[in-house]
Amino acid sequence: MIEARTAVEPNTTPVVKPQTITVTMIIEDLNNGVDRTGIQTKYGLDKWEVTQMFQHPALKGKKAKKVRKLSFNFVDDTAADPNQTSIAVETTDAVTMHDVDVHTEASMIVEATPELQEDEDDFNF
Repeated sequence: MIEARTAVEPNTTPVVKPQTITVTMIIEDLNNGVDRTGIQTKYGLDKWEVTQMFQHPALKGKKAKKVRKLSFNFVDDTAADPNQTSIAVETTDAVTMHDVDVHTEASMIVEATPELQEDEDDFNF
């Protein structure tokens, strides 16, 4: 005896209509790329209900945005890490960074530090 194939129905879980659907919910769905047919399926609505919903002034003329996904992971490596506690600095020799006049630098230190300054009375010979 030959057995015939039986049609396997897809897993159709009945969608429960929500008590309240807000304009914000629909706009969010449109921004996520869900079109009218997707909204109808998502909320278990009849076609006329979706048509009626889109008569609202905030939804009139609105369409689902095209959501395009990149075929690769795109990472922003220029963004500052909020957990970073210090800034990485290249270490180079101080002399090569800028020409330091040792005499001028020493004079500035002496001028800024009163205890290093000598009194004129100390030099009387």
